[in-house]
Amino acid sequence: MDEAEKQTQLGHRLKIFLTIFFLLIFIAGAVFFIHEYRAGHFESAETFKSYIEGFGIYGPIMLMFIQCIKVLYTIIPGAIGCIGGAMLFGPWVGFICSYIGICAGSIISFTLSRHLGVSFVQSLMGQRNYDRSMKWLNKRKKSYPIFLWLAICFPFSPDDFLCFFSGLTNISYKKFIIIILTAKPWTVLGYSLIFGNLG
Repeated sequence: MDEAEKQTQLGHRLKIFLTIFFLLIFIAGAVFFIHEYRAGHFESAETFKSYIEGFGIYGPIMLMFIQCIKVLYTIIPGAIGCIGGAMLFGPWVGFICSYIGICAGSIISFTLSRHLGVSFVQSLMGQRNYDRSMKWLNKRKKSYPIFLWLAICFPFSPDDFLCFFSGLTNISYKKFIIIILTAKPWTVLGYSLIFGNLG
């Protein structure tokens, strides 16, 4: 086996490892969120703030973790974590924690859909929404990266679904990560600056 084949095999194994790792995060997150959601911790920014406050010095880490895995699910409105984090930790710490967590979750979503494929995304979006989205995409393949960047910037767009959906497109990892890192901070920063002094 030559060096090129070894590198290809190593890259393939790394992709399998990352997919399994992210899938385990997805499953563990589902169990975690169902339990905490039923306990009422995600009903409002106030209940979320109290919940994170209960973790003491580990609160910022917990905020990042929740903001990361909440991207994988749609049961929690995205603004709750940003608002609650800003109210608890102030505008800048709240922003940093939410930004890091949401960006990480977005990349995990993209990775899962890219490697698990159409059936995985269909199970999340539903067949009807998936078919409608694919029909729309087929007409706008060239302009999709621009649309994605603008949609991620917009506070009320279904950006969590878009991260999953984007994994099925021909967008490269590099381009997707650049879009997330440059488009995501504006909404998070807006929530943080508005609500950061209300804690």
